[in-house]
Amino acid sequence: MSKNFKFFFTVFLVSLLFWWGVNLFEKQLEDFFFWQEISQNPQVFTAQLDLERKLESLKPFPKRDIKDLEIGAKSAISVFVNQEGDFKILFEKDSDKKLPIASLTKLMTALVVLENYDFSQTVEISEEAVLQESEFGNLKIGEKFLVRDLLYPLLMESSNDAAYALAEMIGVKEFVDLMNIKTANLNLEKTFFVNPTGLDPENPAELTNYSTAEDLVKLGYYLRKNQKFLWEVLGTREYNLYSPDRIFHHQLKNTNELLNESASWRTQIIGGKTGWTPEAQGCLLLVYKAPKNRGEIINVVLDSENRFEEMKKLINWLNEAYRW
Repeated sequence: MSKNFKFFFTVFLVSLLFWWGVNLFEKQLEDFFFWQEISQNPQVFTAQLDLERKLESLKPFPKRDIKDLEIGAKSAISVFVNQEGDFKILFEKDSDKKLPIASLTKLMTALVVLENYDFSQTVEISEEAVLQESEFGNLKIGEKFLVRDLLYPLLMESSNDAAYALAEMIGVKEFVDLMNIKTANLNLEKTFFVNPTGLDPENPAELTNYSTAEDLVKLGYYLRKNQKFLWEVLGTREYNLYSPDRIFHHQLKNTNELLNESASWRTQIIGGKTGWTPEAQGCLLLVYKAPKNRGEIINVVLDSENRFEEMKKLINWLNEAYRW
């Protein structure tokens, strides 16, 4: 190694150590003056913390230059609920419009059962129950099930047979009265029920079950707070139904196609309820965890020609349009 190179290398090393020492000293000096300022003026530190907390509380907040979402459903809403239970509307379209809600009705049907029935009670399937429209449930006259087990076909397959059989236990009219009493107690002012199934009336001139996207968010939030078991059912993709004597009946598959979605947000889904009738068209309520576990999001789509695609479109837009 030449003398010139040794000299250059030595100078470089000394310079590097000096530069590092100066920067370290400068950093320590900055820290010293920072903490000295804080000790003399603690209100500065407090103000900074308050500002950070306020900015955090504003999340999610909308990004700039994001196009408005266009959705074909007649009514839709997306509401963020934070850990403290505060609501923030992220998207809405005619969310206060009264519309038929098809089998979203069964959320209230299940709630009345959960709050008034004994899970160990036995339900016998009547001829009237089996005659309810649609084939979901595969229930037969004379079959018996526990109340708890019948909630699975009710919510997963949206079985009208199960809904009617559960209501018959205390009388269908009396059961619907309980549905509307609960509706009033929850201040769902634009919601009304005439049956426990959500089926359209045979006479189009007759009243049908109706609600709004706004009211359904309130109902969904109440169910999230108070009925853990219901969400276990709504989040289940497949379930083997047995009779009380443990004889296998059939395998249930959830009508909520989004539980089988390949998108990354699928694992964040807590549960949802589907609905469809000729009058109501496609309906869907979905609850899922917000990004970064900030809380939960309740989405509702009513009167849609493609409820699942529009719900996916809404979720993807929310992820793009907001800073979490």
